[in-house]
Amino acid sequence: MIPEKYGVVYTPHALSDFVANLLFELTSNDNSIYSIKCAIDPACGEGRLLQDLKVYFKDKTNYIGIDVDKDVVPTFPEDIHFIHNDAILPKGACGTTIDYWQKILEKIQLVIANPPWSSEKIYSKADLEAGGFNLIKGQFDSYVLFLELAYSILQENGYFAFILPDSLFEAQNESLRRFLASKMQIKVIARLGEKLFENVNRATTVIICKKTPPTPDSKTTCFRLSTDERKKILSGNKKLIASYQEGKHTVLQRRFITNEACNFDIDTREEDESLLKKIKEIGIDISNKFRFGRGVEISKTGAITICPLCSNAQGYSKKQLAESMKKCSFCKEEIAINSNTIEKIILKSDNNDTSPIIVGEDVHRYSCQTNSFIVNNIKGINYKDTSLFSSPKLLIRKTGLGIYASIDYTDSKTSQTVYILKFLDKNCHEPLEYYLALLNSRVVYYYYLKTYGENEWKSHPYLTKKIIFSLPIAEYKGDELDKEIVELASKLLVSKKYCHETDLTLERLIFIKYGLNSDEIQTILTEINSLPDLGAVNNMKIKDVNYV
Repeated sequence: MIPEKYGVVYTPHALSDFVANLLFELTSNDNSIYSIKCAIDPACGEGRLLQDLKVYFKDKTNYIGIDVDKDVVPTFPEDIHFIHNDAILPKGACGTTIDYWQKILEKIQLVIANPPWSSEKIYSKADLEAGGFNLIKGQFDSYVLFLELAYSILQENGYFAFILPDSLFEAQNESLRRFLASKMQIKVIARLGEKLFENVNRATTVIICKKTPPTPDSKTTCFRLSTDERKKILSGNKKLIASYQEGKHTVLQRRFITNEACNFDIDTREEDESLLKKIKEIGIDISNKFRFGRGVEISKTGAITICPLCSNAQGYSKKQLAESMKKCSFCKEEIAINSNTIEKIILKSDNNDTSPIIVGEDVHRYSCQTNSFIVNNIKGINYKDTSLFSSPKLLIRKTGLGIYASIDYTDSKTSQTVYILKFLDKNCHEPLEYYLALLNSRVVYYYYLKTYGENEWKSHPYLTKKIIFSLPIAEYKGDELDKEIVELASKLLVSKKYCHETDLTLERLIFIKYGLNSDEIQTILTEINSLPDLGAVNNMKIKDVNYV
């Protein structure tokens, strides 16, 4: 196998066969496309995807692979036409990239690709704009360019199939999702999780689209590969297509375009929609009640390097550490990063120059104890305004599987991976414990799972400000029910050891708060009980058959 380059990891057979099989099924049952005369992979690598495509479409189709890497030439299949060029900004192009390829290539009915996943910028924005690319606003991954290219070179009613990372579902790619959902019929979204690519710690998604505008009745087939099913596939005991056929479900595509951030909420089945709507309608806009903040801009380890030229301390990335060099965030000069220049300003012991600091992994449901202390007054470190850390304050962990919230009563600082919510109105005397209980509830967690789809470990699962402020938090009314909720949440907060029974009693009250009936409660519990066997979520499960 050719080693990976340009952010590319070559596709395993189990995955390429799955994608080729799906494309064949979709096009074979589509009366609007009479024949597949030409299929192309614009980031073909060794040609694995095209080879597997040929197994299904046979020799009736012309297969073309494009790749910038000349090292693939010796291993490339002889029966597939190879073009050595850069698909995004091809050499010899006059005008836009699309103009170039439309002159060079015949009409394309299929595009299949596992493009580079890297967010590293190898093209300038000016060159991309000159090449005719439009989906390059703000932060974007390389695969966005290939998606736009595929759409442009496809014939009407043609199909593309892409293997992508799960960053497709993140906030930064809202405009890309809107483009796909409004311009194309999204035929398949399959979230496959991690480990399908060896030594790649990113979750994988397959998306297949048809180049024709969606109708109000257009449906998308959705699928998420469970942990247990993935183990069967990786061990060779089951084919991915078999798991897909067993676990798929369909939703109306227009649902994606009508939700707030064009989320591809594939885990929400049609039978879940009425319950989610009910929960959402009870929620208030908490952005009108809370201000949002993040803690000290420092990693959980407190590792920093100090510029020898301007004396400013600053953090560094793993890549910068590996390269032993970074550009100073302040004076922009190159500075060395090694064992001689690295210091730690988060300590495990207190002294006169330190303050307690709560880092992300200190925050759990109803607890946020810390044994860490940050050195104060280091030049260059953004400690934030001290008023941000005054207590009481609601804390939410940024990273992790699910929602971890607690309340700090100690005026401790927090790191940047801990979000802080404080009342906008300083005279508001509503109990934070009420809002904490709802944030930590199974009702809100169910809504989060179904809406944002984070139900297993990824390499970097995280909450955002937008997600937090979109959660359906019921209004505080101060009645007897609310007071009971506050009492039990307070009991969980002060307990030195988590009490599952108290948590379950509290959850009953929250079910009442949201007006849920026994069938709706059972739906929520069934969803949560089906989550992977992980310590991070096991406390959320309620296995008692007599609970409802």
